[in-house]
Amino acid sequence: MEIAPSNTNKVSVAAAAINDQEFSPELLRFFYNRLFPYQPMFKWLSYGNDPDNDAAHIVRDYFACREFSFTINDDIYIRYQSFRDASEMESAIQKKQPHKIDIGAVFTLPPKDHHTVKAEVREKLGLAGKAGRHSDHIFPFVFLLRQAFKPVERELIFDIDMTDYDDIRSCCTGAKICPKCWVFMTMAVKVVDTALREDFGFRYILWVYSGRRGVHCWVCDPNARALSNDGRSAVVEYLSLPRGNEKSKGKNGGLSWPLHPSFTRAFDILEPMFESGVLGEAGQGVLDSENSWDTLLDTLPDEDLANRLRREMRRLTNAQDRWLEIKSQVRAASSAHASGNARRQSRGGRAGNGLFALDLWKYEVVFQYCYPRLDVNVSKGTNHLLKSPFAVHPKTGRVCVPIDPEDVDNFDPFRVPTLKALAAQIDAYDAQNAQNASAKALPDYKKTELKSAVELLERCVVDPVALATKRRLKLEREKEAAMIGDF
Repeated sequence: MEIAPSNTNKVSVAAAAINDQEFSPELLRFFYNRLFPYQPMFKWLSYGNDPDNDAAHIVRDYFACREFSFTINDDIYIRYQSFRDASEMESAIQKKQPHKIDIGAVFTLPPKDHHTVKAEVREKLGLAGKAGRHSDHIFPFVFLLRQAFKPVERELIFDIDMTDYDDIRSCCTGAKICPKCWVFMTMAVKVVDTALREDFGFRYILWVYSGRRGVHCWVCDPNARALSNDGRSAVVEYLSLPRGNEKSKGKNGGLSWPLHPSFTRAFDILEPMFESGVLGEAGQGVLDSENSWDTLLDTLPDEDLANRLRREMRRLTNAQDRWLEIKSQVRAASSAHASGNARRQSRGGRAGNGLFALDLWKYEVVFQYCYPRLDVNVSKGTNHLLKSPFAVHPKTGRVCVPIDPEDVDNFDPFRVPTLKALAAQIDAYDAQNAQNASAKALPDYKKTELKSAVELLERCVVDPVALATKRRLKLEREKEAAMIGDF
């Protein structure tokens, strides 16, 4: 898929590389002028609704009703931006040079006209030309405004940020990340992506690196985009751990036995990664020292068992063997509890609580460290904005590139290209192909690592959504033809 060249003069690589920084106004201008994938982004966010297509069933103003927001220099925040098509979006971005681009909902009207809507509502209530808030009219004003200008559609989105893992990270805190803690993002992608596909049947899912310390997810299926706020809240609640109570000894005391199949599946995904990427010194050192294993064993619901295991921990020499020993003894203790319960029940007594608590404990431990920590507020609101794919993080200079969920184990945030690196790649490509006429006509993004990133966007959402839209329109035309007898 070709990206249309800009109508403006190309910003040269030399001009962009004036300084040695990963992010600068010159580099940003170069990126927006030569590399940002305007056309693929438009094709994604318009979902087949081309404003220049006169065919029936095409919502020609669909893209024009989508909200964008820009954060420009000095943290000036501009909401309610909207554009007719890719060309208009390109012109606005190149003019404003935003340091951050956020994408919002599709509204009933173009967001750039929201002030006009307010004026029309004031006139309808007889408030035109009158100063002040007019408290007697506040309720009808707000009601009519919300009816006239409201979000009607939006991708189901998820935001997973590394700072939400600070209570269990021993390697980094805050905005800092390293390979040891990035494994938490890998775990989150695997669990959430599997649940979205297998439990909800969603197919058009785009995962994107946030540019610094997290990942974003965009679910683009039509039924996902049409979800109400209550529906979005229900999905994110399903994907979250149940909350425990203050008396729960374990971190995730809200789990109950038997486990829901989604939790069993998540455990099967997470436990091998917990063993390899969290337990030992290669991870968070959970079972590497006496202090660390004491903290873990304090959550066991059987104090005698915890004391026995403390002695065993000193005998064993590595974290993986310690975890295997813990699981073995917990399993044995659980079986003993089960036998005791059976004997008590055969004599008319009540079953004890230790059985289920021990069975759940290993799940609670693994989930405490590894289960995805979703920002619920981002997901549940139709009107919430989220950073655009292919935006650039001003703190790192890295591009927010898509992530392949099938190859997420190999995604390395430290190898994501920066603006400076992309400029160098174009420079190197042009130098090597100076005599090649076809190479000169190649879109600039195809000369860089962004080529594979744009292709992933197309593969995950653009192409399959376009195919689904084509099929839908064909079916609608055939249905219309059948109704009027035009075969």
